[in-house]
Amino acid sequence: MKISLEINDDLIPKAKEVSGIEDEKVLIEKALQLFIAVENGKRIRSLYGKVELDEEAFK
Repeated sequence: MKISLEINDDLIPKAKEVSGIEDEKVLIEKALQLFIAVENGKRIRSLYGKVELDEEAFK
């Protein structure tokens, strides 16, 4: 998908520095993958204590 974005001038250089990733396309893809993983983790953690597990299913 091709997309045009205006991004805060400080974010890309800082992200490149901390990640070691120079390719901006790869950098943005990795950032989106991380964002998705973090948000999915929040959803899963929000279920803690709300879901009853069948202990037999894990044996």
